[in-house]
Amino acid sequence: CSPFWRSLSFSNKSFKKIINYKFKYKFKKCPNNIKEERKFSVTGENETILTKTGTDENWTGTICEYSLDEIKEYRWKIKILNSKNKDIMVGVAPSDFDVNSSSYNTHGWYLYCYFNYNNPPLYSGPPYKYGNKKTDLNKVKNEIIIVMNMEKRSLKFIIDNQDKGESYTNIPLEKPIFPAVFLYNTNDSVEIVGC
Repeated sequence: CSPFWRSLSFSNKSFKKIINYKFKYKFKKCPNNIKEERKFSVTGENETILTKTGTDENWTGTICEYSLDEIKEYRWKIKILNSKNKDIMVGVAPSDFDVNSSSYNTHGWYLYCYFNYNNPPLYSGPPYKYGNKKTDLNKVKNEIIIVMNMEKRSLKFIIDNQDKGESYTNIPLEKPIFPAVFLYNTNDSVEIVGC
């Protein structure tokens, strides 16, 4: 998804030393104290596949292990591996969201992959209240590329190879920001891939 030079960083001591840097998109595992209906599994060779295992229809989600704080722009791809009806939210969340709260899924900035006119595709709740934004985003079929520009504090979504431009701007960065995914239906599964 990005040119080779994006994966490089330079030593602050010398330009002679080049370090090959690749951000690790790795999901945090399910905490022991999570409610039964919100349980999930993290699998895959690099712990990049998220699957809802909780039996009730309820939002289940997690963030990545590492925050977005070292590069000007981050890009990652969410591949939908299995989904009943695209009840999936993808985006970014601050580190202090509560996975056991009934409203934890609103804490951040997201694209809701199942689009209809009763459910706006851009969703963010308290304390940020970025919800119900007008947008020309459409329902996701297979994959979403997410672009977070840390300098501009903006977030955009490329849906099935269609670049829809910036969806959110002026995202507050007082707290660490992480890639986040939330699933609603049991056995729904996605994979996160750096690009």
